Amino acid sequence: MSFIRSESKFLERTRIALSNAESQPDIKAALIPFGIDDAKFAEGWAVYNKAKSIWELNAKEGAETSLASNAYSTKYNEVTAKFKRHRDLTRILCTKDPDILVALGIKGHLPGQYNEYFDLMKLFYTTIAGSPVIQAKLAVIKLTPELAADCLTELDTVLALRSEFDKEMGESQASTELKNAVLNELSDWMDDFDILAKLAFYDTPQRLEVLGVLVKS
Repeated sequence: MSFIRSESKFLERTRIALSNAESQPDIKAALIPFGIDDAKFAEGWAVYNKAKSIWELNAKEGAETSLASNAYSTKYNEVTAKFKRHRDLTRILCTKDPDILVALGIKGHLPGQYNEYFDLMKLFYTTIAGSPVIQAKLAVIKLTPELAADCLTELDTVLALRSEFDKEMGESQASTELKNAVLNELSDWMDDFDILAKLAFYDTPQRLEVLGVLVKS
């Protein structure tokens, strides 16, 4: 049950089975000799309610993670596109000034890890903001200290969004593990319920259909 749709279908099937078995007197009476009495129904509802509640919480956590991911990705793409343009223009302009490229951290290839990428961006803009010599050199491409400061502010926003995404992802993963555990618990309980129901209605298997048990024709 790894997909939300199949999990939802399973939960609904469980609810219908318990409701129908409890509300129809003849079915309820037939199940009692096989151990499905009021206490067993109460147990089943408790397992179901716990699973449904945690499943709903997990769905909420998943939605929040998606929203955090979208917010982060949108801002990340915006900021990195701007940085790559600034980097490319600077590398062209300073072709004959390798020391400036070294100072700005853009002499070599771009790092693959996002945290190293952020560190490089911070170095690049911080160095520009604090160096009048480099500012004078980059004036021709309009990479001003004011623009560098704005880019650093945007970088802080990206870092905050990344932290929020990581937090939501961690909560969602923990919630998913708990959800899987309670759904497995409910699945085991329903397996036992179905076995006892099949025994109770061995001679009238069509009655199993109201419990959501598939009957071979």
